[in-house]
Amino acid sequence: MRKSAMEINWETRDLFLRMVGDFAVDRKGVYPDCSDELEDLLYLAHIHSLEPVVYYMLREQRKQLMEQKPELFQHMQRAYHSAVYMSVTQEASRTEIEETFEKASIKLVFFKGAQLRELYPVPELRTMGDMDCLIRREDRAKAHQLMIQLGYECQVDAEPVWMYNRNGIVIEMHTRVAADSLGNGVDYPTMFSDAMMHVHEENGYLCLEWEYHFCYLIYHIAKHLSSTGAGVRMIADIAAFMYRRANQMEWERVKSVLQEFQLWKTTLAVFGLCRRWFSVEVPADDTVSQQTLDDLEAYIIAGGTFGFETHDAGDIYRKKALRGGMDTTGWKYRMRLAKSYLFPPKRYLMQYFSPAEKHSWLLPVAWFCRCWTGLVRRKGHSVATIQAMTQGDAARSYREVCMLREIGL
Repeated sequence: MRKSAMEINWETRDLFLRMVGDFAVDRKGVYPDCSDELEDLLYLAHIHSLEPVVYYMLREQRKQLMEQKPELFQHMQRAYHSAVYMSVTQEASRTEIEETFEKASIKLVFFKGAQLRELYPVPELRTMGDMDCLIRREDRAKAHQLMIQLGYECQVDAEPVWMYNRNGIVIEMHTRVAADSLGNGVDYPTMFSDAMMHVHEENGYLCLEWEYHFCYLIYHIAKHLSSTGAGVRMIADIAAFMYRRANQMEWERVKSVLQEFQLWKTTLAVFGLCRRWFSVEVPADDTVSQQTLDDLEAYIIAGGTFGFETHDAGDIYRKKALRGGMDTTGWKYRMRLAKSYLFPPKRYLMQYFSPAEKHSWLLPVAWFCRCWTGLVRRKGHSVATIQAMTQGDAARSYREVCMLREIGL
């Protein structure tokens, strides 16, 4: 049975994090002979979508590794070449879409990974499973027609995000950059509803203003931490951001915005990991406790890119139930668990019946559509989720909720 990431010895984990940090800030690193620990190193890289980075950082050991660990080396080499090929293909697709939309007078802004990759010394190695872009809501119908004309198939139609696929190139098209709240009373979809007002041109591309994008990235990390998890790559993005852009940002204004959004404690936790893992200077002296940072480190490293190595949908519902009360047994806990699954928030239900966004009285229709989907079209998935909810590790979920509270989530 494959050992978990946290069962790998700390020297190997530290070496992996050092390589990622050196890549993120374009720092020359000197590493020991990795032959004996290459399998564990590649496992960590694989679950965090960072195999191409490790291959690149070990370029001075390639001849030695090819001789001593040929199968592992070839696996790593294939991952590297695949990443470069995918990156070039994604970039060509992005250019095609941008040119098509510009001719049609539709404002289109790529963000997240598509913008962040330019911060890295070798942008092609910042992998992306999909590319995220933002359009105005009033351009939605016209944008859809253009994507179909370009040969893309619409695979997900769930406002405010639509997913298109053409030969493995996946585009997520948003009319809002934030679609989810975090259960802390802050309406993030509304707070980030002005994204199109924070766009500028850089190197021939439209992109989000860097200060605005940074605040959004913290929200994005917080969203993933609150559900199944966020990987090392997301923290490396912040490290690269700090290295390339920190001196150009007004940090007092950024801090004020993040405090207003109730995300400053989360930011301090992310800064703490950047300092610990990557030796990156951060614009804050405050931090979270070492115990909280230790727990967050284990949560992130073990979980992989989006936490799916250790968590599933059942964990999300258990965490929601535990936020309403910290007992993990008894009828009250079971009632909260059932409520979290059967009665999700309005913004989630709108995916099943979009008119409910404008007309709240239609929410029961959206709820019925969700029930129908769960009972008929996705019955197997629903059964698996309920089993995961009820049979999962409630004690672990309790510890994670406590840790998340310490970082403001």
